[in-house]
Amino acid sequence: MNILKYARIRLLAALACFAIGAAVSARSQTKPVTTAKPASGDVKQSASPAAFIKPNRPLAAITAIAYSPDGKKLAVGTFGEVVVYDTDSWQQTAIFKQVSDSVRTLAFGPDNQSLAIGAGLPGRTGQSVIWDVTGAQKPKTYPDQFDTIESVAFEKSGKSLLIGADDNKVRYVSDTAAGKSTVLDSHNGRVQAVAFSPKENSIFISGAMDRIVKVWDLKSVRNVINFDQSEGGITGLAFLNNGDQFVGSSLDGRLYWWGVGYDQKTDAYNGYHFRTVAAHNGPVYTLSRSGDGNRIVTGGNDHAICIWDINNGGQIRAFRDTTTQPIYAAALNTNGKIAAAGGRDGLVYILDVEANKLITTLVPPATAVSSGEPAAKTVSASSGRKKHK
Repeated sequence: MNILKYARIRLLAALACFAIGAAVSARSQTKPVTTAKPASGDVKQSASPAAFIKPNRPLAAITAIAYSPDGKKLAVGTFGEVVVYDTDSWQQTAIFKQVSDSVRTLAFGPDNQSLAIGAGLPGRTGQSVIWDVTGAQKPKTYPDQFDTIESVAFEKSGKSLLIGADDNKVRYVSDTAAGKSTVLDSHNGRVQAVAFSPKENSIFISGAMDRIVKVWDLKSVRNVINFDQSEGGITGLAFLNNGDQFVGSSLDGRLYWWGVGYDQKTDAYNGYHFRTVAAHNGPVYTLSRSGDGNRIVTGGNDHAICIWDINNGGQIRAFRDTTTQPIYAAALNTNGKIAAAGGRDGLVYILDVEANKLITTLVPPATAVSSGEPAAKTVSASSGRKKHK
């Protein structure tokens, strides 16, 4: 019995040593776990972004976004402030806080530093400002209007500005330096979209909640054509590079393409509708064009962010799971390969269109860093409520 017991003990000891050796061997073959560095704004970088942790504080909705024409700056509008980011590092470079209520619209001028800002107190005032994001010049404020500013657009040279407001009017500022403007009172609904043709001395357009897109002759500043095909209010407008055709987004969930012709002999305009695309499952809230004019981005109540070929209407990419909240604002960089979008959840999503992935997530600061010029500037404003679509 002693011999059997001794043999059993030796067998168990051998099995234990074998098990320990196998575990050590398996551990030695396991590759170390590494954490990927956050990706930058360069689409060529393949590293995944670091895990995003949402701040433990209330976030105001993102209500306006704009890229500079050279793609080096991204402006983000939210309640009471505009934040400018460097698109290489995604670091904040400037803040503007002379804003009443929520920022409703943003547009960079061709100089890449003049930023038109539209805001105001709903039903009370409309605020239009041109801010030099480098701090080289003081902000230029235009006379208050009677309701919030919903859309702004620079003319190709940067000398003229269009302003669309909830008072149903369009302001054509022919000279931004002098502040001279013409009031165009032709819509029967809140003006949500304005755009200049890239053709010099040609036309500009406006779209409103009356479901009408109006075409205006730039030289005479007169309404020459009306388009009424949309079944919902017009929320965005963008020209094709030819300067004669354009696309509009609507609360009916569709995108519409229209064109304008001009007969010099008779000095008469003609218009035509040539394409309709079902874009979103619900209202489309935002539409923006890439700097090179080849792509557009849309966002809507269905929380989708979609990129389109502006020329043929084909969908290039759709980000449907980035957020579960409505998208109020979106923009594309110069070549349309990077999209920025945000909405009700208060976050800005930077997306690689070609690689179909999230690059990074931005959170506008809760408070100002300083006051007025580059590298985090500020200028205080008032309070109110977030943008309502």
